[in-house]
Amino acid sequence: MTAPHVLRNGRGMRVAVSGHDAGLQSWWAPDRYGRMADVLAVSPHAAHRQAGWQCEDAADASLRLHLSREGLCVRLHYQLSDDGSLRIECEAVADGVFCIGLPAPSFNLQGRGAGVGDHVLRLAADRYRPGGAAQGGPHDVAGSAFDFRQPAPLGARLAWPALAGQEGFRHDFFLAGGGRLQEAARVADPASGRVLRYSSAQAGLQLRSDVGGICLAAQDLELQPGRAARATLLYRLGVQDIEAFDISEPISMALNK
Repeated sequence: MTAPHVLRNGRGMRVAVSGHDAGLQSWWAPDRYGRMADVLAVSPHAAHRQAGWQCEDAADASLRLHLSREGLCVRLHYQLSDDGSLRIECEAVADGVFCIGLPAPSFNLQGRGAGVGDHVLRLAADRYRPGGAAQGGPHDVAGSAFDFRQPAPLGARLAWPALAGQEGFRHDFFLAGGGRLQEAARVADPASGRVLRYSSAQAGLQLRSDVGGICLAAQDLELQPGRAARATLLYRLGVQDIEAFDISEPISMALNK
């Protein structure tokens, strides 16, 4: 088995990247009291379906990988900064029409093994569609369980009739103001104080969640013959007081006791 590449920054964060499929394996980050925990959830969603990645260059906080096979060439660059930002840059070119998935880590900001029902989400999206829906236009989020333009806990929204009986979300969201790298979503855990900020230049994302994790998945990169395609994603982990996060609905604070 190929050993993971471990990135480190000046705050003690450690991010392990798989040398097999280029996906994230762990991300150790401090809470509001400086206690470290792995905030990546065990998830069935692979960051990359492609295996056989090769390392081009590795340093303490930077990693460059490439994949070349079957008419497809992909390069990935991971950069971990001292401000808690993990920047992921992808460039790909193919001989024919191709579609590749970008890294899509699943997070549990309280630490692996806990629930994420109290995680508070803010999402800059005004339209949504059930994930995988082949037909039908997107729906307006206004007045629905899918309106996260004001922060709301995941668990509270899953109690709405539209999501009754479901363990989590698997829905596409359409972002306002795509085309430039900007914050698209923010997730906060009131128990630990950890906050995740997700930035993208894409026009949408897919929200996936279950009892133990939340994933903000980028859109697939669609390749046309001989034309290079590029994407940049930014995940930034930090801490803040929960009072600074304007929550629109009540949450359970049982985990703080």
